[in-house]
Amino acid sequence: MRIGRRGLLLLLVHAALIQIIIFGMRPALSYAALALGSSPASLGALSAFYALPALLLALPAGRVADVIGERRGMVIGSIAVAAAAALAVVTGGSLPMLMAASVLLGCGQMFTVLGEQSYVGSVSVAHRSDSAFGVYGFAVSLGQTIGPLMLVLPGGTAAMPPVTLVFGVALGCALLMLVVSLLIRSPDRPPTLARDGMLRAARGVLATRGLPHALVAGSLVLASVDIFIAYAPLIGHDRGFSAVVISAMLVARSGFSMVSRLFLGRLTRALGRRRLLVSSILLSALVLAGFVFDLPAAALVALAAGYGFAVGICQPITMSWISLIAPPGTRGLAMSMRLAANRLGQTLLPVTVGALAAVAGAAGVLGASSVMLVVAAMSGAGVPDDPAQGAVREPPVA
Repeated sequence: MRIGRRGLLLLLVHAALIQIIIFGMRPALSYAALALGSSPASLGALSAFYALPALLLALPAGRVADVIGERRGMVIGSIAVAAAAALAVVTGGSLPMLMAASVLLGCGQMFTVLGEQSYVGSVSVAHRSDSAFGVYGFAVSLGQTIGPLMLVLPGGTAAMPPVTLVFGVALGCALLMLVVSLLIRSPDRPPTLARDGMLRAARGVLATRGLPHALVAGSLVLASVDIFIAYAPLIGHDRGFSAVVISAMLVARSGFSMVSRLFLGRLTRALGRRRLLVSSILLSALVLAGFVFDLPAAALVALAAGYGFAVGICQPITMSWISLIAPPGTRGLAMSMRLAANRLGQTLLPVTVGALAAVAGAAGVLGASSVMLVVAAMSGAGVPDDPAQGAVREPPVA
């Protein structure tokens, strides 16, 4: 089945909506926890609860995407996200309920992005894979840019955004996302995974040369973004910045990630996949280290922009690469392995570096994250430059 431009446009709208929800709700969850008198370390636990569903259920969810199709996976994800937003609206004054909402949000995001990424991989040809995932990444970053703007909705104070209103807007976006999910048609799927067991297929994918390096690099990079989002409110709390400044930092981070992803195809052709991957991660580590210093608000926004530009390159490259090397019928499973590795980093690392918050505050957490990115760059050096050789793909998008 050929997937037309309408299907691709719906997918991009869907991708933007889930990111608007995630990047609006997650800082709001942190603010809501702080308003309840929670300790800074509990923000790391909140982040870990968000990552937990994908860590435990990613492989089965990947099988679901391969067997029942991308649309049904996205429908399941939309329902879970709507439930998370509704729970936060109704019971946002309870820390356990905020944790539960974070779990539902993570579960919904897992099903949603697995369906989206498998869809993009299905409709892109090998020589356009980086560009296709770059456009998808642009839609993701667009949503990530809009989402934090919910923190400046009317009804809040200089130090505390209107979290209940944020959760309500997120609920409306989730319902719209559900409608878009129902309009998307899944591409045809090879039957390989239906014949092969999940664990056998997973072993085959994991044995691909360079895949472990890509998984480690991607997980550490995404964990650094996750830590940045979770601890941005603590920067404002520690240094006396308003919610407007924190919102500007988050918008700058995602906005410049969006810019870099627009040019991903050209950058990959000019530098090569591995060189671009390693250099972008090293640059993001250098910029993130700047948050250790006590700088004025404008400088922090500028650093967030530089970090966003550099860190925005890694994820689309690893998505494209993994999509290209996945055996027929296992693309969703391969993407789920990537997601599981990402969530392992998001589960363990925020809690680990969160212990620094009590001693060194947000500056110490972000400084440790920059060191973590250096390790990610070292792992990224093991990713082959051109996994697309010999890859077979469906016809290009009509």
